[in-house]
This record gives sequence, C-alpha cells and structure tokens, in this order.
Amino acid sequence: YFEKILKGSDISVWMRNVQLALLSVPLGFCTTMLKDGGAISEKGFFHGYDSFVWFTVMQNALGGLLVAVVVKYADNILKGFACSLAIIITCVASIFIFDFSLSFQFAVGAALVISSIFLYG
Repeated sequence: YFEKILKGSDISVWMRNVQLALLSVPLGFCTTMLKDGGAISEKGFFHGYDSFVWFTVMQNALGGLLVAVVVKYADNILKGFACSLAIIITCVASIFIFDFSLSFQFAVGAALVISSIFLYG
C-alpha cells in the first residue's frame, strides 16, 4: 500500500511527509503534554537533550526520508535487500567497534528478521 501511494500519485515525497507530520505532530504533542506536561513546563521541552540525543533524532529522521526515497524510486524488494544488508553491516561493525561476540541466538534472530523482511515486504 505504501509503495502504491508513493508511486501512484504526483505528490512529492516531501509533501507526503508534511501531510503525515500534520497528523503525527499534534498527536505526539498532546500525548507528551498529558504524560509529562508538568516537567516540560518547569524545565522546558529540550531539557536533558545532549549531542547524542540530537544525533539519534537526526539519524532517525534521515532514515525515514531514505526509506521513502528508496520505496518511491526503487521497489519493496530493493528495500528488503537494503534492510538485510544494514543488519549484516551493523552486526559486523558491532563486532569490531563494541567487541560484540556473535552468539547462536543472535544469528538465528538476525536470520529470522531478514526472512521476515522478505516475507512481509
């Protein structure tokens, strides 16, 4: 459905993102104010944000835009290959960067996730 909507309309990816944001931003704001409104009014919305939080926010925003662009200009199969490759690259990078030891459970879990990407998408 997502691929059909992106490819079947003349609306750009950017405009589609604005349309999605018009619904999600007010809903997220209301939920945030209901849950943490007192703390936000006392300390401010961005209290506690450091460079790592900003990096994570920007990384997620860029990832969302990349998924939309891949689906618009490629197809779901290519997106499945990209997700699978991202899991494998992340695993290999974690071994070298974080001294991660690959366990049998992790390998089975990664294989199941990669399989589910192709079965679902």
